[in-house]
Order: sequence, then C-alpha cells, then structure tokens
Amino acid sequence: MVKTSGRKNRYAGVLQPRQVGAGAPEVSVVVLYDVEDDRIRGRVAEVCLNYGLERIQYSAFLGKINRNRRQELSLRLLDEVGGENARLRIIPVTEDAMREMWVHDRYERKAGVAAAETALPRIRIVK
Repeated sequence: MVKTSGRKNRYAGVLQPRQVGAGAPEVSVVVLYDVEDDRIRGRVAEVCLNYGLERIQYSAFLGKINRNRRQELSLRLLDEVGGENARLRIIPVTEDAMREMWVHDRYERKAGVAAAETALPRIRIVK
C-alpha cells in the first residue's frame, strides 16, 4: 500500500521549468498582434525578436520554437500587454504547410531610388 502525504502539488496548472532541450520538437509558429499603445507594441516586438522570431510584417513574426518556449512566449506577451487592449495570436504551422508556402518579397532599398521603381518581383519558395 502506497501512502500519500495528502499535500497538493503546488505546481498544478502552472508552467514548470524544464531543462534546455526538453519538450516537444521545434515547430514553426506565426505570431500576430494588434496592440493600440505604441510603447507596448514596441515591447511586444522586442519579445518576439528575443525569442529568435523573424519579422515578416509590421505586426507579424515567424520562426521555430518548441512547445515550452511557445508557452513562455505566450506568458511574456501577456505580461507585456497587461490590462491594455490587444489581440495576440500564436499559431503553430505544420512543416507540410511551410513547405507549401509561397513567399513573394519585393523589398530592395537603394539609396535615392524608390523601391517600387527599381525592384523586380522576387518569388522565393521556401522548402
């Protein structure tokens, strides 16, 4: 017969620290946000950059992180936003969907010349 102490697990429902490398494998995620306050919006962007995500739009980031880091990211973003008006989305993307992604970038900045006048459309298919 196993005897229990009757104590509740104080970490129940709370994220527990994990060793580096522990957790699910990395998957691609898209982070989208709409934050009214300029200062908070800048801090949200800094958090995304600190997690190694790449900015793909003004309020959108893409990158690979594991499940534990996604949970950490979610908590950090909620902490930055606090009680302010905001919409945050952290969307996992399957590798199959990433292989099917089409990327059309048309951003070449040259000194003194508008980008739309000189840049040819570039199609980059990410595999």
